[in-house]
Amino acid sequence: MRVNVYSQELTDEVLRIEKPSNTGITYSAVQFILHSSERLHHPPEDDDRSAVTFWLPKSVKRRERLAQAFEEAARLVRTAPRETGLD
Repeated sequence: MRVNVYSQELTDEVLRIEKPSNTGITYSAVQFILHSSERLHHPPEDDDRSAVTFWLPKSVKRRERLAQAFEEAARLVRTAPRETGLD
């Protein structure tokens, strides 16, 4: 699966969310909120904004590997050549 997020959709809003399941397990995730029109949300307190959600693994080792992948992504963003893309 490939997920494309265009620069115009990016925001700086990142959330940690937790969702309890009916099995008694609470799942945690990191969610990158994307820009979307306020006209899409009725009522306004209904937070159904677009987002990319990364559900966290259970083990400390796999969580650390995911954190390292995010850190590598941040390094790549900071060192990428300047583009003529849209903001």
